[in-house]
Amino acid sequence: MQKNFETLMQFNKDSLDAFVKSGTTLANGFEQIAKESFGFAGRSFESAIEASQAFATCKTPAEMVQLQTKLAKENWENMVSETTKLSELSATVVKSAVEPISARYKTAFDAATKAAA
Repeated sequence: MQKNFETLMQFNKDSLDAFVKSGTTLANGFEQIAKESFGFAGRSFESAIEASQAFATCKTPAEMVQLQTKLAKENWENMVSETTKLSELSATVVKSAVEPISARYKTAFDAATKAAA
């Protein structure tokens, strides 16, 4: 009886450790995602200031159209790149956070299967 109780307590401790590890990984990942997002926002703001300064130097409507086309293309490419980076980072964070919990479920399933046999 004592051995079963000790086994159960160890299993519960390991499960709690897995949930703590998962939560920590998730929190760190969200922090990383937030930093990347704020960094992108800052770079976008700086880019907008540079663009307004560039528009101030245009002398003809044709120059303005050409500059607008160039800036629209660059902004689109930057947005796609940043979105891809954030998507990949998010997927990595979620996968890393779920890993410890998934391992505990596998351990529980294996223990239940062994006990039933």
